[in-house]
Amino acid sequence: MKLRYLWKITLDNEWKQGIRSFFNVILYIVGITIIGLLVYFVSLETDTKKSVERSIRKEIKTLGSISVEGNPSDIQYNSNFNLLKVVKSFSGIDACSSGWGNGSLAISGDWRIEYDASEYRDEDLKLLQDIQKKNVYDPGYAIQGKSLETTWLDAGAWDMMKIDLLQGRCPSEIDYALYGDAIPIYLGYRYKDKVQPGTRLIHGEEVYVVEGILKKNSVLAPNSDDLMNMYPEDQNAIPYQILDYSILIILNSEMDNTYNCFFTLKDGYSFDDVQSYLDALNLNPDVEFYINSVEKYLDNMSRESERKEMTGLFVYVTVIVCLILSCFEINTILAQRREFGILLAYGLSHRDIIKMVLIDNIKKMIIAILIMTCVIAGKLAANIMVENMTFYMLKNTIYSRLVLTIGMIGILLVLLVCIVPSILLKKISPAELLGGK
Repeated sequence: MKLRYLWKITLDNEWKQGIRSFFNVILYIVGITIIGLLVYFVSLETDTKKSVERSIRKEIKTLGSISVEGNPSDIQYNSNFNLLKVVKSFSGIDACSSGWGNGSLAISGDWRIEYDASEYRDEDLKLLQDIQKKNVYDPGYAIQGKSLETTWLDAGAWDMMKIDLLQGRCPSEIDYALYGDAIPIYLGYRYKDKVQPGTRLIHGEEVYVVEGILKKNSVLAPNSDDLMNMYPEDQNAIPYQILDYSILIILNSEMDNTYNCFFTLKDGYSFDDVQSYLDALNLNPDVEFYINSVEKYLDNMSRESERKEMTGLFVYVTVIVCLILSCFEINTILAQRREFGILLAYGLSHRDIIKMVLIDNIKKMIIAILIMTCVIAGKLAANIMVENMTFYMLKNTIYSRLVLTIGMIGILLVLLVCIVPSILLKKISPAELLGGK
């Protein structure tokens, strides 16, 4: 029989079953809730690591950090020393950065936007504010109505991240000597029809030059300061940043005497190679260079024993939930055995009846998933410190994975729950279903 007729029969049957169907949906909701939350908490143990993996161009195993320890003041204020230049001088370095993070741009005083040398238009930053609105990464940096959130980074961080241009030129092509006191900035994809590359944002003596517009869904890793200064309980609190609404301020980090940096390795090189190179330079006997693998650092932060316990609990709970739902489904089939027997007597096959059972459970599962997506999303928001992340970021970094996870759990549950009833139906004849021998 065609599927559309089977759907109609099962839908009519739902109205007849009434309370029984309602309780079946409730059981699915409970099962999805328990299993979904367990899957979520297990996956959170490596969530920050996944955020980094999704946001950098190379594999996370190539990402490292360097810190200067001992007596860094001896070289920190030495105008001839720059850690980035020293690290970049090693042939095995692919990209090197002093870091990246979030800040704000105050909307106060007299602003104007200059589109070219001959045309001036007086306008405050409301143009950018109307686009950004509440779609920011961290509301703490952008006070609504008073400032815009910005993201600062240097050319090295740009090269590390999955940031691509829709219009304009890359930071590595910028000649800072020609900029003077002006600051290059890049705008996210959502600004593409409002502001063009070459636009100058002028605020008093400060000048920001729009060098480009980013492609949609360009991403940046969690803030560098947070990334390497976290506690294990923060592992579920740092998502990657989607840059569609961002204002990127590009810093000339080579002018800074920084003594901390991040880097990615070229293929064929290791962290030991970098350590040996820096030690061989012998810049200062009181200073030591410490190199960390970001991947190993994040792995050490995750609570391995707790994750194993949660995984074991997940397997145990899944088995229990499947047994309960299977028993309930068998009971439902026994209560409807005469109806199934009549359908078989009228020409339906056992395969059609099994399809009806599967369709019935799929419908109930869809209802349960729609309800529990909202419920579990609320739980996720509480665990990811939603006060530091807006709905836009929550939706893009969590909701997409949430729906996929719950959907996969739902499919698995339906298949497992229908196995025993399907075998039972296949072995029973129409006469037995009708009460005969």
